[in-house]
Amino acid sequence: MSNINWGQIISNFASAMNNNVARFASKNANLLGASPQMYNPPQTPKTPQQVLPQTTQQLAQTTAELALLNQQQNTNMLKDLLKLPKNFEQLLTQISTMPDKATQKTALLLLTSTLNTAELSALLQNSSKDAMSNLYKMLAQFNQVGMTMKDEQTSELSKLISFVAASATSDVQAVRTTMLMYLPWLPLTDPNAFKLEIANNGGDEAKENDDYISIMIQTENYGNLQADIYRTKEDGILIQITSSETFPQKDFISLMNEESKKYSVDINLDMAQKEAFNKDKNEKTQTEIFINVSSGINPFLLLISNSVIRTIHIIDEKENLREQRKEKVNGES
Repeated sequence: MSNINWGQIISNFASAMNNNVARFASKNANLLGASPQMYNPPQTPKTPQQVLPQTTQQLAQTTAELALLNQQQNTNMLKDLLKLPKNFEQLLTQISTMPDKATQKTALLLLTSTLNTAELSALLQNSSKDAMSNLYKMLAQFNQVGMTMKDEQTSELSKLISFVAASATSDVQAVRTTMLMYLPWLPLTDPNAFKLEIANNGGDEAKENDDYISIMIQTENYGNLQADIYRTKEDGILIQITSSETFPQKDFISLMNEESKKYSVDINLDMAQKEAFNKDKNEKTQTEIFINVSSGINPFLLLISNSVIRTIHIIDEKENLREQRKEKVNGES
């Protein structure tokens, strides 16, 4: 492993915080008296205008969004401390057992490879040993440039490092933890947000080919969705999506087609709807994901499952924004 580039980490941290706060402030201009300045306080001190949310619902929404920003920021910093690649594909390439075909593109190599779960567990175990000292080195570097980190955030990062170390003792937990670090909006330590099993067999497709992943996602707005992802005999990918009647399948197809352009692999989508997956309009739910993985874990299928989960999350979040705009318009009328 290469040494940590503390200057780059500090730059990334400051940039990420500024971008996150800017996005949050623009979305919540009516809740903030002025746009916050991260690490660049104004030359002339000003008394901030205190504008509180008008309703309990707005306050709860603001608190939830700030918590999500902190969660994503902590997950990204955790990967820095563990010295893990920012990109999920790079990590999978690093820990997969690949055939010696240097002329092939990475996607094809991953498709014909097997994830080395023992190496993944060892990587998390070894990285977490140094991560705590890296955290204190980072705090010292922050102090040198006039930046500070709240005690709560330091404590949370320490807890996450300990969690990663504990998860490295099990192949299943190592895969789960790794997946969650590349889906940063999902809580890393919540056992209910993301459940993972490694199975020996699955449905009819899986019996013919052991390379498969089955995902069940409970969304906030569209009820349940099921995604079954298979490696075909022609070294392609088949994604079968079963969703509620309200889920915008055309949006999903469009986003996944864009995603598939990154890879030199044929990806086919098969869409279906199921009435049982519908959700009552007034039923409140949270995002939960259950993933069932074949025993011979195919790294490219993990990469595609990451894309599927992220795409569904994007669609779900867009619906949240539409609902928020609708509530704001109704509240102003």
